[in-house]
Amino acid sequence: MAIVYIDFRTISWGAPNEDDSNNVWQVEDGTNDPGEITLKDYGTVGTPIAGFPADPTVALGGNNYSFVFWNATNGLNAIDGYPSTAEKLVIPNLSGVLHATAWYALPGGDGHGPPGLRARTFDVDVNNFRKETPIHSATPAAAWPGPNNHSVSTQSADAAATAKNSLTYPEPVSSQPPGTLPKYFKKWLAVTGPITADPAPGQVVKCKSASSGLALAFFGHGKPLVIGKPAGGLIYDYWAEFWGKRGAEGTGPWGPHGPSDPVGPLTQRWLQSLSPREQQSALGMIAAKRAAGEFMP
Repeated sequence: MAIVYIDFRTISWGAPNEDDSNNVWQVEDGTNDPGEITLKDYGTVGTPIAGFPADPTVALGGNNYSFVFWNATNGLNAIDGYPSTAEKLVIPNLSGVLHATAWYALPGGDGHGPPGLRARTFDVDVNNFRKETPIHSATPAAAWPGPNNHSVSTQSADAAATAKNSLTYPEPVSSQPPGTLPKYFKKWLAVTGPITADPAPGQVVKCKSASSGLALAFFGHGKPLVIGKPAGGLIYDYWAEFWGKRGAEGTGPWGPHGPSDPVGPLTQRWLQSLSPREQQSALGMIAAKRAAGEFMP
């Protein structure tokens, strides 16, 4: 059984220092962002959680905050299925210590500045915002000040922002440790305003001219796939099949002369190091090879 800390928190339009280029690696939590407020703290519960409900709205200080999404993490990686816009938190019977947060925002709003598309970085593994901008480029190009600015002006035209493929600082420290895994762009989520976002894994978000809108860019580690053993009877370890058919030494899932178990985890780590699009390409290649009869079904 895992212990799960559950709370409700607010999403702001950004910390006061979020657009400068100092300490870009840091987490923009309630310490740095007074707009991030804990609305409710439920303490801890144990897993499994079969459907802990997020209130549709929460009132505080004369404001009614609306539910946007749940996120859940073990502190290193987001739990499978999260972030999620479903109102009920569902977590299977896991182990360790987990944190689950229902995130809320004020409907409407203008960001307290000129009209523009505001884009913030949410780290699904850390379960909080990061100071690093998610924006790689913008249209019109002159509408985005860069280099760490999070806003694209809509004063004179419709605006669009394209997300980075991955964070420059995957870990919230100034010097990245050796072997640090990348944190890839996952998807956009429109929070408020006339925002349209490409479906995942699309990287473009748009906002109408003379309007303001807030969008979140989710970043996190690649999900480790269950490789080396069948997953739903469909996915197997590419290299295990390759060497297994050639009578490699060891004992594995393809007979007494197949590869031993370490082959699976090695391929897992390789796939985890790829971006979501690269993972799709790799798995597509494997599926094509299998369909052509070059690998075991």
